[in-house]
Amino acid sequence: MIPTLAAWFSRSDNRANLFALLAVVLFATAGVGAFTAPDQPRPTTDGERPVNNTLIALQGYESEGRAIEVTPEGDVVWEYAKTDDVFDVEALGENRVQIAVADELPDGECPVRFRDDGHENCVRNALRVVDKGTNETIWEYAWFDAKLHAHELHDADHYTVNGEDRWVLVDMGNDRVFAVNRSKGIVWQWNATDRYDRPSEMGPEGDWTHANDVDRVGPGVFRVSLRNFDTVIDLHVNENSNRATDSIRVEPVVGPDSFSERGEILHEQHNPDTLGETLLVADSENDRVLEIRDGNIVWEYGGSAIFDWPRDADRLSNGHTLVTDSYNDRVVEVDENGEIVWAVETGSLPYEADRLPGEGSDGPTASQAAIPSRTEDASVVRERGSWAVSMAKYVAPDSLAEQSFVLLLGLLALVGAGVERWR
Repeated sequence: MIPTLAAWFSRSDNRANLFALLAVVLFATAGVGAFTAPDQPRPTTDGERPVNNTLIALQGYESEGRAIEVTPEGDVVWEYAKTDDVFDVEALGENRVQIAVADELPDGECPVRFRDDGHENCVRNALRVVDKGTNETIWEYAWFDAKLHAHELHDADHYTVNGEDRWVLVDMGNDRVFAVNRSKGIVWQWNATDRYDRPSEMGPEGDWTHANDVDRVGPGVFRVSLRNFDTVIDLHVNENSNRATDSIRVEPVVGPDSFSERGEILHEQHNPDTLGETLLVADSENDRVLEIRDGNIVWEYGGSAIFDWPRDADRLSNGHTLVTDSYNDRVVEVDENGEIVWAVETGSLPYEADRLPGEGSDGPTASQAAIPSRTEDASVVRERGSWAVSMAKYVAPDSLAEQSFVLLLGLLALVGAGVERWR
């Protein structure tokens, strides 16, 4: 049998026919996958459904940002889709939602200073408080910047001082953190240049700090993620002052505290949350979720065989961990045994997720809940293939991009058939 098969395969015509058949099968498989892919969220793991709904911010690959609320069954019961990119979404009460958005506008709709600045279009960043019943904006703070990429508003946090509403925001494009009151006045502001030296070779619109998260962790203490520094810092602010230029003290929490050095623990992290003295953070470029205490890793979960660029992790009150697994286009819930018990496929590049009613990272630490560490890395081939699919989603529909690896194999098979025919 083997000699017969070898003899058959040695003939160029037979190899050409085989390559052609393989190409047809692969292209057909990719086509079916592309056109049958779901356009709405769906549960892919349903071992233990959550009790409450989940808010999810979908950044979108190409001007498809939206915020959604999904039931434990994966049904969308609320949607906000009036923007290009959505990053932060948080419940402020039963009927109010806070949303951080970024909209790309043509130069003709931009302020004069951004029309002929050498960048095509501009971005309008906005923090909105929205009525869920009508999707109308109740309150908004907004500003323009030079361009969309690396100039978006990724996060904001609501708090009160002496009964006065305030919001603290990270301004990625201008490398600053600032707070505003309800009347939209800036009450304090910190610029990264107050502490760090901007590289001389980096242009004014270069992606320097990539500040992507801020949380008020105590009176006068604001925890900030400097993604491109692989660093988390605390800003110590005099909240009772109404002078935006008051001195602010910076205290590093974890990381090299430098743009030029690579972090030993974190690499381009997102959404650090505070569990007492422990930091729970999505260590995005390392495809894992970490708990860090006193500068040491005390718990880790993920790896490239489990996650692909996670950007948010919340510890729920029941000890479960809610993770936004961005490039896998899903939100997952990990139980106290380290098992994924619920996962919903979202599409459209999810950025963060919050379990209602407004439940953030207020649960126990991994040590308190006895959650085991677990990491598993994929093969290099699988990692590179996943990366290629993720990049393809920025220029192709999600469903088609997910089939791109199959399409590539089909194209190679078609080329092989042509070569054999030519020979």
